[in-house]
Amino acid sequence: MVNRPGEAWIETSGAAGLQREPAPAIDDRLIEQLAYQIARETHQGINRERPVLAATLPDGARIQIIAPPATPRHWCLAVRRHRLRDVPLSDFAAGPVTPPARPVFRRAEALRDPVGFLAEAVAARATILVSGGTSSGKTTFLNALLGLVPADERVIVVEDTPEVRLRHANAVQLVAVKGEMGEARLSTNDLLQASLRMRPDRIVLGELRGEEAVSFLRAINTGHPGSVSTIHANSPAAALEQLALMVMQAGLGLSHDETITYARSVIDVVVQLDRSGGRRQVSDLLICAGD
Repeated sequence: MVNRPGEAWIETSGAAGLQREPAPAIDDRLIEQLAYQIARETHQGINRERPVLAATLPDGARIQIIAPPATPRHWCLAVRRHRLRDVPLSDFAAGPVTPPARPVFRRAEALRDPVGFLAEAVAARATILVSGGTSSGKTTFLNALLGLVPADERVIVVEDTPEVRLRHANAVQLVAVKGEMGEARLSTNDLLQASLRMRPDRIVLGELRGEEAVSFLRAINTGHPGSVSTIHANSPAAALEQLALMVMQAGLGLSHDETITYARSVIDVVVQLDRSGGRRQVSDLLICAGD
């Protein structure tokens, strides 16, 4: 993966996590030239009107390139290659099968120490939905939560307007494009789906507003726990109702109760923020898996 000039992040089979490698030869111009060549070979285009390119090369390598204005500054590249070797079934055995456990928290303990609880929830890769009204501090709170994410994780941020501060060395910021002055219109939903091909450990979606709610829930449910987003609502219960409404409007054919059940199965914690007396604070917590 290339997030910015001068470096590459590499993941190899058997290695723990991604390793940063200095790459002084890599710059935006090199990625741009590579993108144009791949676009020609795959009969696509990439430019400011179409800044996202996904392709599969003849050798099976899968490429995802995202260019400005969908990124604030630099061209981003992700290449996924599968090792061509036979692996015996026995290599997949690690003793008795133990499905990964969903984080379980106790609401009473969380309310006594919300800061300590949230630190524990982030460390446990709980998926968190931050709810609040206008000017309740949702983005500021989101930035604070990101400060608790381990520094060695790869974070992909998708926003309508760039507001989240990226502290992680291995992080990519994607910004929706409004389609003005001849540029493409790329929604947060478009970029959220593109982000799944960029090997994120966690996805941060600036705000849930519409059809991207379905993609966000699916992303969490397909291997990206620990992700975070915000939503406009006046209570945790109202936040889930609002989320359910967005999902139902996408036309998936789920009933209201089915949608709420699905949302609660994917979202671990809903944090409610309020502004009182000029002070922003956590006013309530809903724990979807706990007591």
